[in-house]
Amino acid sequence: MDTRAERLAAIVLRTVAYGDSDVIAHLLVRGRGRVSAFARGARSSRRRFGGALEPFQLVEVLLAERSGQELWILREAAVAEAYAGVREDLHRIAHAGYAAELAHELSRPAEPADELFALVTEFLHRLATGPATSARLRALELRALAAAGLSPELSACARCGSAVPWGKAAFDAGAGGLACGRCAHPGALLLTAGARAALAQLQRVGLSAADTPLSADGSGRPADPRAFEEACAQAARPLAAFLLHHLGRTPRSAGFAQQVGAPP
Repeated sequence: MDTRAERLAAIVLRTVAYGDSDVIAHLLVRGRGRVSAFARGARSSRRRFGGALEPFQLVEVLLAERSGQELWILREAAVAEAYAGVREDLHRIAHAGYAAELAHELSRPAEPADELFALVTEFLHRLATGPATSARLRALELRALAAAGLSPELSACARCGSAVPWGKAAFDAGAGGLACGRCAHPGALLLTAGARAALAQLQRVGLSAADTPLSADGSGRPADPRAFEEACAQAARPLAAFLLHHLGRTPRSAGFAQQVGAPP
């Protein structure tokens, strides 16, 4: 038996067709975390769903939790924000898919994840109104990892805690972030000085820093947008290794992004 249904805000992460007209929707729900829900007749009922279960949309849902069951009941859904601009090109679609998969993998069923919910909605809003960029992707990764309690160490050696001199540095995913010369394993990746500075700023400030970055010299002046974007692209591989270490696999959406040539 299901409990009384609640109206809640949710982001559609992905959907799976079930039978002739039903759908299983994977949602990130404000106040409830990641929820899988069965939507009976979702592909045939425009009155109750009306296209609201397309991925990467903010929706208002009527959800009922079933006692002792992992699969909730989704009775209806309506679009609150479609983020229509996301669907204007393949690069934006690829980055939105990556954000949705990352949110799915870094959240747990029915555990509130409101920080992650706010991050993904902000990311989709910025993506809908501007280009897909490496800077936004790095900010997304860093803040999503922080929401999951998995932030990489970017200020000192993750193994011994000693200071890592400014400039290029080893990044050891297994250790948890930067590694000093004594502690870095042979397989550690290199973070250029620019990539290191960019990641530190994005980790501290978030998505707003991706769009309006500041110079690393501490002057408070705007950074060169092209140089900052290049630095963020250089940081893609080290952060991918960090995510692989924690997730146990590379997100499938990362392969699609590479296939369509989206910024890494």
